[in-house]
Amino acid sequence: MTGGSLFYSPKNVCQIIMACCMLHNLALRRQVPFLQEDGPDGGVVAAVEPVDSEDEEAEEEDMDNRDSVIQQ
Repeated sequence: MTGGSLFYSPKNVCQIIMACCMLHNLALRRQVPFLQEDGPDGGVVAAVEPVDSEDEEAEEEDMDNRDSVIQQ
């Protein structure tokens, strides 16, 4: 454990998080299956189901929510 300190600068951490979010969204759009893995406490991490990308209204709302988070 790091004791609460970052291994990278805050700017790099933000870029890493943004890259992970972009990869996650890409995987959802392409319906890449999520594998179940053992969690840190020995339990199973739940798999995430792909979303229906044909729902344009929901997709627009998701983009609005994402933009709001980015602005904050």
